[in-house]
Amino acid sequence: MDGKNEIELKLQTDPLAIATLLADPLMTSGDATSRDQLSNYFDTPTHALRKAGLSLRIRRTGDRRIQTIKTEGGNAASLFARGEWEREVAGDEPELDDIAAVIGDALADGERPQPVFTVAINRTSIVHTDGASRIELVADQGHVCADGRTSPVCEIELELLDGDRADLFTLAATIAARIPLRLGIMTKSQRGYALLAGDAGASVKADPIRLARDVDTATLFATIAGACLRQFRLNEDLLLETAAPEALHQARVGLRRLRSALSIFGEMLAGADLDRFKAELRTLAGLLGQVRDVDVMIAKLNDADALARLRVARDSRFDAVVAALESSSVRSLMLDLVAWIAIGAWRDADVGLRTLPATDFTAATLDTLRRRVKRRGRHLAALDEEARHRVRIAGKKLRYAAEFFAPLYPGKKSGRRRETFLGSLEALQTQLGHLNDLASGRALFDELGIGNADTILAAGKSGDPARLLAKAEDAYERLIDVKRFWR
Repeated sequence: MDGKNEIELKLQTDPLAIATLLADPLMTSGDATSRDQLSNYFDTPTHALRKAGLSLRIRRTGDRRIQTIKTEGGNAASLFARGEWEREVAGDEPELDDIAAVIGDALADGERPQPVFTVAINRTSIVHTDGASRIELVADQGHVCADGRTSPVCEIELELLDGDRADLFTLAATIAARIPLRLGIMTKSQRGYALLAGDAGASVKADPIRLARDVDTATLFATIAGACLRQFRLNEDLLLETAAPEALHQARVGLRRLRSALSIFGEMLAGADLDRFKAELRTLAGLLGQVRDVDVMIAKLNDADALARLRVARDSRFDAVVAALESSSVRSLMLDLVAWIAIGAWRDADVGLRTLPATDFTAATLDTLRRRVKRRGRHLAALDEEARHRVRIAGKKLRYAAEFFAPLYPGKKSGRRRETFLGSLEALQTQLGHLNDLASGRALFDELGIGNADTILAAGKSGDPARLLAKAEDAYERLIDVKRFWR
């Protein structure tokens, strides 16, 4: 079975955009080929292959059947670099005789994968040559079908056949100037498994970062940033489809985590690109935050008149979010971020951090962030609202960093310490968050011209400020006392 390393940029679009692209002579050059394909994906009843980070399919095109095994992209955000092994087979059942080295111990002795879902698409392929690079442009339209559920597929894939990865992004920018595109996140295999799980329409929380302990700091950042972008994009699609508060919340969390990563690794990333991305992400996060502030208050209040006015404000603010997400500037921002993470100038800058072992960087960073929380949180009960908010922000950055870096500290002892540490930090964040909601609620009521803010908030579900503050103090003391999992 032949093996290769597939480097692919995935872009999400719609049928009209694909038709426009394929009608553009500058993009097709008369060399396009089109064919129907039906792929059957295989796994065990317990999804052993997926758990091992593999996908197995047999794709039928005409009379040919090609069996392919791929390593999944993990936390990848659009730019997928994956191992791929393929061979022609005689029938519709997997031939496993020569792939033991690929699947390893994923399958138990005598275990054979069974069909789990199908992907039916019409594929149009064009090979572009740009200098020394050859790039296959593939336009796929069809659907994934699993357990009676279906999900549409309408995407463009750019696969680097030969040459420089930068040319993938150059071609993507050329296409984006002609049709609307979004950053593609999910492989067809991931779509199928999401349908099987029945959670294809659910908001997506942050996945654990997948890291080897011996990576360098540049790889650490790129993996974390890709995972944050993935969380945002998965929830962005759901948000545009449903306007659901939880989808908005998780999209905002993805942006917050990404912004924290840019700050945490700022010394290594410094430059004009970093400044631009931080500014544009701050603006976008601010728009989502304005809606989130309203959603939080709606969930806490009982006053009918205030709720009615908040819902009107929510609709108006959400319209601004949709306008931003649909804009070419935000679409381009996401593509530019992926390009910068993969091939940006920061990778060539003379900064020793890039090659520093990740564990050296993470231990020092977590110590610094912990000291900041400890310093800012002293005498918590005596702090004003602004100072407590700064404690909350510092705690949030520490929590994100601890979650980012957790895979670098395996083992039961580290795991127990990590859970205790994160639990104490989460308790502090929760109480400070409730206190911040009260302050934000008063400001929101003032902005919307809603009177009697304190009375309305006290009658709702916000909690007693004195009790919240006492709980925050207790959580702070526990956090400072717990042992650090990274030492």
